[in-house]
Amino acid sequence: MAFQQAVYRPRDAEHIVLHQVVAEHLEAFLGAVAEAGDGSSLPQFVEREFREFLTCGVFEGGVAPFQCEGCAREHLVPFSCKGADGVPAVAATG
Repeated sequence: MAFQQAVYRPRDAEHIVLHQVVAEHLEAFLGAVAEAGDGSSLPQFVEREFREFLTCGVFEGGVAPFQCEGCAREHLVPFSCKGADGVPAVAATG
């Protein structure tokens, strides 16, 4: 059995269904909450979490260079919102 070398494939966050749903409906959701006027408002950290989620893993949100040790090819890797402990950094700062 031959060993097959792994191929780097960057995550495509913008094409994940959850990302698309949040991007498409966030403003309408926030507007509906603001218009409800029932005295309960959305905590600021919730809106911040949604907005930061939309930049997580997206090239426009920033990238870091990465060089493959096997082939020495360089890649640009979008910043992730996960911290070193696996907990989303945006949640850990809330």
